[in-house]
Amino acid sequence: MKWIHRAKFLTLLLLVCCFSSQAESLTVVYPEVKAPYDKIFQQITRGIAEEADEEILEIKLSNQFDPDDAAKKITTDKVIALGKRGLQVARKIYKDKPVVVGALPIRPNGISGVSLTADPDELFDYLHELAPKITKVTVLYTPASAWVIDDAKEKAKAKGLSLNGIKVENIREAVKAYDRIFAREDLSQTAIWLPLDPITANDKIIVPVILEKAWSNKMVVFSSKPNHAKRGALFSAIPNNELLGRQLVRLVEKISAQPLPSIVKPLKTVKLAVNLRTAAHLGYEYGSGKRSGFALTFPK
Repeated sequence: MKWIHRAKFLTLLLLVCCFSSQAESLTVVYPEVKAPYDKIFQQITRGIAEEADEEILEIKLSNQFDPDDAAKKITTDKVIALGKRGLQVARKIYKDKPVVVGALPIRPNGISGVSLTADPDELFDYLHELAPKITKVTVLYTPASAWVIDDAKEKAKAKGLSLNGIKVENIREAVKAYDRIFAREDLSQTAIWLPLDPITANDKIIVPVILEKAWSNKMVVFSSKPNHAKRGALFSAIPNNELLGRQLVRLVEKISAQPLPSIVKPLKTVKLAVNLRTAAHLGYEYGSGKRSGFALTFPK
């Protein structure tokens, strides 16, 4: 009789192990950071938990972590890796299991993920809403941001906008190209889009000059970088972190169901930061109803 009870016990143990393995089929890897930056990852993981059907195992990465050790701790089928530390872990395992990366301005590099680059669809909708006179958009880009420009051209056309993409290689070329833009006589229907690009939207050299000249010429500037509205752009995109978490879950489930070449998606849903002083200078006034939809307004 003892062997029967033992067999039942082993069977039960096996079922529990199997159930536990299935229940924890998604691991989220993210950096351990201090307030207020921890709020970003709290919001993303909240969105992940709301979208995912399975239980989630979280691994926090300290400042002095070993990517190899962290990778060995991951036993689940799917992984979402956040931030620069998460990316280091993702590079160790992405060839062996479905992994997506988020909370970074990534571009196609062999690992799937959701970039902090705002979806042009979202930006163009906001442009129509906040600056309805604009019919043309000019964007300077380098190889770092080129991946989103072809898609942006199609989406601009669908929105009734003409997108002029100008490729440059360095800051000197970018400065000359911007000078040519501001030398045109009629800029009233043209907007400049500042993408998440380290050269064409360089915060120290390019952005101050662009915003100063745009103010003088009463020209609309909008940006993919959150703090540019505070500095004088008409509006800029702010990541909706909870919806980013949801988007990451949908992407990792997609590549888990059907192995695909690496996919990098722009951030589908963003919030708005709007500079009301710039808007008034450009001749735009927004009522209280519209303002209530803005996540941030400047000046405060």
